[in-house]
Amino acid sequence: MAQKWMSWTAKGGALLAALAFAAAGASLSGCSRSERWQEQVRLQSGDVIVVDRHSTDEGTAIRFSLPSQPGKSYYWHAAHDGGQGQHENPLVLDVENGVPVIYTVVSTSPGCRLFTRYAYRDGDWWEQVLPDKFQGREMNLFVLSGLDIGDMVTLEQKRRENAAVSYTRALRFLGPGGRTCGL
Repeated sequence: MAQKWMSWTAKGGALLAALAFAAAGASLSGCSRSERWQEQVRLQSGDVIVVDRHSTDEGTAIRFSLPSQPGKSYYWHAAHDGGQGQHENPLVLDVENGVPVIYTVVSTSPGCRLFTRYAYRDGDWWEQVLPDKFQGREMNLFVLSGLDIGDMVTLEQKRRENAAVSYTRALRFLGPGGRTCGL
């Protein structure tokens, strides 16, 4: 069953709330990590879009537009924060049946993962927790942070990272494997 988790009726309200939350967390902790970059993403249709990414200790956010809807911008940010090292990470951004979707993973405890799918409908992002068994997908979003990636992550950079020995299948493929556990 889908669950409505965020309303976007106030212009920019969610972004301002997220920035205020991140600033409050940074001031309380004394220091925090914050990374911003753009990233080329190939959709299943073959279209390549440029996505704005922002990642902090408190979570991650994505802003993007689709070729089929020029001038319309989508904004998504992580809805789950399981504590230190257990943030929600977006792995796949795509369009299914004309609807933008984002697949994520949340570490719920050591060795346990929860996969979710967000679909943008009626002006809101709707969340669906995926079952323990589901059709896996090749990831198309950059996963590793903390690397010297520059301001733009290209498809070629991602291809090179995927070919690297240290970039395991778990960082290239979204799908069940090992242990999945609920929240």
